[in-house]
Amino acid sequence: MPPTASVTSASSVSSFWSRESASLKQGIKTGLAGTITYAIYAAWHLHQGYWAVFAALVVTQANLGASWKAALYRTIGSTAGALAAALLVPMLGTGPVAVGIVLFVLATFFAYLAALHPAFTAAGFTAAIILVFGGISEPWHTAWLRVLYTTEGAFIAFLVSAVLWPVRAREALRNKIANILEGAGTLYRAVTATALQGIDNEEQVRQIERRLHDLRRGITQQMEEAQSELTFSRFNQRAYQQLVDVGDQIRRRLTAMAEDSSLYVHVQLEPSLLPSLPVLAEKTADSFDLLSKAVREPGKAHPLPGLDDAVRDLENDLARLREQRVTAPFALDRMLPFWALVFNLKELAQDLKQFQAVLSELA
Repeated sequence: MPPTASVTSASSVSSFWSRESASLKQGIKTGLAGTITYAIYAAWHLHQGYWAVFAALVVTQANLGASWKAALYRTIGSTAGALAAALLVPMLGTGPVAVGIVLFVLATFFAYLAALHPAFTAAGFTAAIILVFGGISEPWHTAWLRVLYTTEGAFIAFLVSAVLWPVRAREALRNKIANILEGAGTLYRAVTATALQGIDNEEQVRQIERRLHDLRRGITQQMEEAQSELTFSRFNQRAYQQLVDVGDQIRRRLTAMAEDSSLYVHVQLEPSLLPSLPVLAEKTADSFDLLSKAVREPGKAHPLPGLDDAVRDLENDLARLREQRVTAPFALDRMLPFWALVFNLKELAQDLKQFQAVLSELA
């Protein structure tokens, strides 16, 4: 193979790994957890030990918080279902009618509990196993094996997640928030390019807006995983929730600006009218990058240089405009987008300062 082809092939593999590393690592961890559990099951000839393999494959999750929660919920559900079935089978017998009645009652009951809390998701399934196989072997013995092997598989899955490429749920949450902030910064630059430079990039704005909306999905689940993660430091849920709320406020404001982006093209803002506005836009765009970096690097100070000065200069320019009534001759379809743009750019800068203040509580 020519050297050039080898380099190209290695580059392609490296690019694929960097792009898909998170998914590949998750697949490897899941496969390894299942293989280790199967090796134990096969080596010791464990009766019904295959339940440990199933549990390991189900419990292995993308981060430690999710793995711990899945392991805990799987164990709780299996224990509840096994105990309920083991108690009722000796009382009502193993006849088809009795089993059918108990199966209906327990399936209904645990489905109701699962709707209230996901910890009981596996309870109905486990109860059905005990009921179906209760006539073949001792129900208490079957229930015990089910709970034991579920716990074994859950423990091995959590151990693999903790040892091999461990991903902290809080770190994943921070990356999620940082990605949202970076996406908001990209949308901000596209909208301000429309408003200040007259660039008609409506399609680009729509695409960025959709990507930002997609980035927001799943953050509530990641908050729950970070909260349930085993760690020696307390999870400051209030501060994280405030970060998410301020981020949503920024995202909604940008979305509203994106909807009006076509109007900004017709404002035809003259640089001499508000010389401080392009400076504010530049400093705000830089602040999006600095804050996203600060989210990923807790404990480090990341000031927002020049943002306060840019806001103050804008307020001085606005006071001059009002005093001189510069916009009075503007047509209404030009005046309203102009003042809406100025107001939103100023408020976005204030939102970022609020985000920075909340972020300091997590340092």
